[in-house]
Amino acid sequence: MTELIRFGVADGVARLVFDNPRRLNAVNAEMWQALPGLLARVAEDPAIRVLVLAGEGERAFCTGNDISEFDTIRADPEAAARYNAWQRAVAEALQGMLKPVVAAIHGYCLGAGFEFALMSDIRICTADARMGVPAVKLGLPYRLEDIIKVVDVVGPARAREMVLLGRQYGGEELLQLGLVQRLVADRAALAAAVDDIARELAGNAPLSLMAAKIAFQEVTRRDGPADLARAQEAADRCYASADYVEGRVARREKREPAFLGR
Repeated sequence: MTELIRFGVADGVARLVFDNPRRLNAVNAEMWQALPGLLARVAEDPAIRVLVLAGEGERAFCTGNDISEFDTIRADPEAAARYNAWQRAVAEALQGMLKPVVAAIHGYCLGAGFEFALMSDIRICTADARMGVPAVKLGLPYRLEDIIKVVDVVGPARAREMVLLGRQYGGEELLQLGLVQRLVADRAALAAAVDDIARELAGNAPLSLMAAKIAFQEVTRRDGPADLARAQEAADRCYASADYVEGRVARREKREPAFLGR
């Protein structure tokens, strides 16, 4: 565990907050190593229906890796490989998450912070948000696995522009590029919008959400053809579930369903 990440659960919603505002919520080695365990808690706890990612302070969601550490723990190929393995473990956990992930973005959202946003299902940002990939400004490679994340969201042409220029995008550009689904005025509006959508997601049928997440994972699979059997198995679990019965009964009775995830 690290004091630089806040984690809490209420009403079926887990909130993971990058709490390193002095470094604009940059992620250091300690944070990278703590994240897989926190994401595993979200994945394994049936009481958690939704994960919200956010950043502490006024200036940033997350500005990526803490480059102040690079001279000591990422200074050569061997050290970089170890550091990259920490990042890869987090990416695998987040991309494999079978519960909805919402990114609440304000201020700077760069580098690895940008990747956290891209791996989220729903991205909501404030008008002051700035998103981008600054690797070429730092002499760093932007790895194949990270470029894939950008391509999957904005397409290859826009991804080339973003990665090769290393510039930042903000405001209406983020909507036009498809980098966010919703743009709000300020932090207060962001908190309200994220609370509303997290509450709505938490009220949906967990097995249906899981089946949808699995289908999306298979649609975007890069290591082979889509696993249709996996997607069908998830769909069949929905048809056989008590939640499917509850959904039909609630509709007949004109009330909100109370899904239990089974």
